Amino acid sequence: MWGGRRAGGQDWTAIWREMYMAERAQGERAEATAPGADTWARRAGRYAAASQRSPQPDGFLRRLLPELRPDDTVVDVGAGTGRYLPHLARAVRRVVAVEPSPAMRAELERLVAAEGLANVELLPEPWPLAAPLAADVVISAHVVYAVADVAPFLLAMDAAARRSCWLYLGLRHPASALDPFWARAHGEERHPLPAGLEALCCLHQLGIYATMELVPATPAFQFADEEAAVEEIRDRLRLPGDRASDALVRAACRELLVSTPGGLLAPRDQPERAAAIRWEPAGGAGGR
Repeated sequence: MWGGRRAGGQDWTAIWREMYMAERAQGERAEATAPGADTWARRAGRYAAASQRSPQPDGFLRRLLPELRPDDTVVDVGAGTGRYLPHLARAVRRVVAVEPSPAMRAELERLVAAEGLANVELLPEPWPLAAPLAADVVISAHVVYAVADVAPFLLAMDAAARRSCWLYLGLRHPASALDPFWARAHGEERHPLPAGLEALCCLHQLGIYATMELVPATPAFQFADEEAAVEEIRDRLRLPGDRASDALVRAACRELLVSTPGGLLAPRDQPERAAAIRWEPAGGAGGR
């Protein structure tokens, strides 16, 4: 079992789960309404629009693309609304986009149709998949924060890849940029989710000796106007859509958001670097 190993004397998979459960419990205590089956149902459209505003290729994709080959099959685990798919599809023979959220997948399907991405296959399943899947390269960007038991997720990536695996994560969760809003709304500090450094430690605990390098990070939050900011931040704070909540968030926005050079609104001090974590699979789809 992976729990028998330690990285730096710590059980990082247990630490990961403890951090996840503490953050989730805090969020559920603050939840204004019972969470739905698809947590992205309210936000998928906004997320897709924000992804389309972000210039591509971003820092992670610029690092990844030179590693890909024209005959490759690439698996994108948690493909979301497909921010990377057009570039991946043009670089390789086949892309498999794994996305269990119906709301996110609907946006993904619209993108695939609009871009005419004939070499993209969509899998509407959670990861790890029920049936084994083999690929040359397996990637996952900003997904594992929401995974309670990270070891099976990482080991499934390792098992599926013939040549390399990649995680793209913040050194802290991107939503930590909104922590001052959470403290304002709920009167307590937001518990942190595990992120890039914890992922690297978990990989080493699993006997997967990954490397990490820092790449330029795209700001996680940029809003077209105050109304867009209030809508998104209210949801992130788990507040109801009533006048009192909107007034609280609006007042916080006017104090805590700043204008960007491009005329958008954004939180202060968003991270400028994120982690690209890479490893070669030891015993995956093709072995060594």
